[in-house]
Amino acid sequence: MTSGANQSNSADKSRSKQLRKSSKRPASSGGGTEAKQMRNAHDDQDECMEDVSTSSDTREHNGLLENFKNQPDHSQRAGASNDRGVKKKLVIKNFKGSSTRNGGTENGQSENVGESVEKDWTVLADNVFAILEDRKTSSTMETLFSKVRAVCDRNQAKDLYDRLVTIVDNYAKHLRESLSSVEQVPLLTDNCEQYLAKFGSIWESYPVKTNLIRNIFLYLDRIGLTVNEVEILPLWETFMKIFKTTFFPEISKDFKATKLFSALYMAMQKMMDRHTVDSPLRTLIEMLQTVHVGEEFSGFLLTQLREFYDRERTEKVPIMTCNEYMTYAEDQISRYSSMVKKNFDEPTALRDVQSTMMTCLIQQAIPEILLHDFDALLSSTNTVDISRMFNLCRQCPGGEDEVRVQFSKYMKSRGEQIITTCPDNDLVSELLAFKKKIDFIMNGSFKSASDSTKMRQCVSDAFETFVNKNVDRAAELISKHFHTLLHSGNKHVTDDRSLDQMVDDAIVLFRYLRGKDVFEAYYKRGLSKRLFLERSASVDAEKMVLCKLKTECGAGFTYKLEGMFKDMDASETLAILFVKYLAHMNKPKVNFNARVITPEYWPTYEAYEINIPKEMRDTLTDFQDFYRLQHGNRNVKWHHGLAAAVVSAEFREGCTKELVATMYQSVILLLFNKCETWTVAEIVECTKIPEVEVVKNLVALIGGRDRPKILKMADVESSAKKDLLDSVKTGKFVVNSGFVDKRCRIRITQVNIKTPVEEKNDVEQEVNQDRQCNIDAAVVRIMKARKELPHATLINEVLQQLKFPVKAADIKKRIEGLIERDYISRDPDDATIYRYVA
Repeated sequence: MTSGANQSNSADKSRSKQLRKSSKRPASSGGGTEAKQMRNAHDDQDECMEDVSTSSDTREHNGLLENFKNQPDHSQRAGASNDRGVKKKLVIKNFKGSSTRNGGTENGQSENVGESVEKDWTVLADNVFAILEDRKTSSTMETLFSKVRAVCDRNQAKDLYDRLVTIVDNYAKHLRESLSSVEQVPLLTDNCEQYLAKFGSIWESYPVKTNLIRNIFLYLDRIGLTVNEVEILPLWETFMKIFKTTFFPEISKDFKATKLFSALYMAMQKMMDRHTVDSPLRTLIEMLQTVHVGEEFSGFLLTQLREFYDRERTEKVPIMTCNEYMTYAEDQISRYSSMVKKNFDEPTALRDVQSTMMTCLIQQAIPEILLHDFDALLSSTNTVDISRMFNLCRQCPGGEDEVRVQFSKYMKSRGEQIITTCPDNDLVSELLAFKKKIDFIMNGSFKSASDSTKMRQCVSDAFETFVNKNVDRAAELISKHFHTLLHSGNKHVTDDRSLDQMVDDAIVLFRYLRGKDVFEAYYKRGLSKRLFLERSASVDAEKMVLCKLKTECGAGFTYKLEGMFKDMDASETLAILFVKYLAHMNKPKVNFNARVITPEYWPTYEAYEINIPKEMRDTLTDFQDFYRLQHGNRNVKWHHGLAAAVVSAEFREGCTKELVATMYQSVILLLFNKCETWTVAEIVECTKIPEVEVVKNLVALIGGRDRPKILKMADVESSAKKDLLDSVKTGKFVVNSGFVDKRCRIRITQVNIKTPVEEKNDVEQEVNQDRQCNIDAAVVRIMKARKELPHATLINEVLQQLKFPVKAADIKKRIEGLIERDYISRDPDDATIYRYVA
């Protein structure tokens, strides 16, 4: 007993070492052999106590070993059995006895093991064939599970595995042979569904049957094979590998498409053609993933898509417009993506298909398709179509940049067309309408741009290019647009909010203008007319525009414009003091207001000495005396062309009106108190007003369809045959005694004629003079800071500082002038280097 106990303890130690290795166990371990032989001796008892619970297999096996370790001695067990009234006998055979006895025992047990394994395998094989052949099994699942376990416990797991694999492999080959009837038929679009249905029926049964077999051999799969040192695939992976090897023998490094791949692609193309496809498409695609052929099919599918849509692109791009092609491409990508999303579980499949189709349909077509009626697409302002085009292009590398380039070309082309063809009166309105259209496209279709800064800069560069095609004309017309907005006669302004919006729109165009000094010159002239003639819609609106211009260009730009308002405020103060002066001098109060201006702030006007009627002359003399008294004998110079007056006119008995007219118009009207008929020559001689001004004001007094007809021509029949200006110069004028108007006070509007050439020349001369001063200041400022500079460097730095377009030759002339005035000098050794003269 002592020797047996020692050997038992040795076996216990050996078994405890094997229990620590959960993944692999040597087939020849002592503990394992002992346990298996003990189970063989009591095989009949085990069959009555079989447990098919797969989750307790390991615990049961380990519990059996623990029973061997904690076994009490024989006498104690016998006493305990007698006490309980149950007789049990446990025999422990010593395998380390004499060699003869051990050898005989081993040979006997080996024969018993072999017979038992064959017996169990016969039962297992019969039931496996029954499952594969759709017959009823002869044994229960529990019985089959126990027999698998019994074979594994006898160290025959590898042999059992090989036999099972052979059966399944033969079954797979049998299924392959059943497919040969449809394999021989050439695959066409019409019969691809029959082939897929046949393949689907084969796969429908194979995983179900193999999974049932795997459940029977679960002990072999989870425990029996883990004790082998040779790594063996799990049963499910093995069955899927058999299916792959049998049905897809062509799959290798040198990949070739299988008939199933082609059939699946044909079925998908039929679905894209809006045909109903009755085939297990999703099931077969899942099968490819299960048997690890999904990557090969994905590669085949992408190759076919690439070839198909390359052909489609080649055929459709030359004959379709940009909008038509983008609509077609979006429809194809959307529908194919939906189909892939419905039938593919692999998350990368959808991304790969979309990427392939985007490359074939969009990326490779962008350089050509954007040239097909792209301008028509943008001109339509259909944000849905434009958004479709942009969203498709921006998903391709470089696609957004290409759209931006074509968008810039469209804006420049359309803008230059507007600048070239539109008349002066409509140019600014057309530019503003075009800008609103571009903003509508930007906010509605291009808002998803990855780089919105570049897109906005593209718009700015394009507008700046065509707006400055003719800088002087653009500056003049934009300034006149501001004049129209701020004029009291503007009928398009309904409230302050609409005026603010119109001003903001005009400021956008002003922002693109390079010749801002030209704009300032024209704006200053328009502002002076509004202030002098009191035709400004609102002082607050005027100051609001100045604030916006100051924000855009700085305080230096609006310095003179703000000075004009300061003069107007000072004139209001002088008007109050003048009233007090008249009261102090005991002179009658008159309705008179003089505007005293600083010549530096205001435009330069030619002052004409005219014959003032006696009704006005005394008042002007009184104000002149008052001003000398206030400012130390300073004299004033009257600009009658900027003055206005209110004339009370009696056209006939009972018809008296107040006419708000310019000074020239008032002087002309007062002449009709002396004589009923006047000609242009007589008016010029009597008033000393220039003939050009007389003609312009007579045209305004004659009026028209929408203007009051204060005067009329005496010889209507002869004047009708001549041009208006010619008839005015040669005709005679009388008061229109039949004048009718419901208003008591009538404002006589000036004739809106084209800016005279003389005024344009004056503006150009004024701008050039200011530019010369700015160039001189820039050169001196740079040289004072740098002390010494080469000619080329000085030219470049001056160009960077100046905010108006200027030629290098003009800068060179100003440099020569500064050298003559000793601001800078040339280097004695190198004439191309300038030095600052302190």
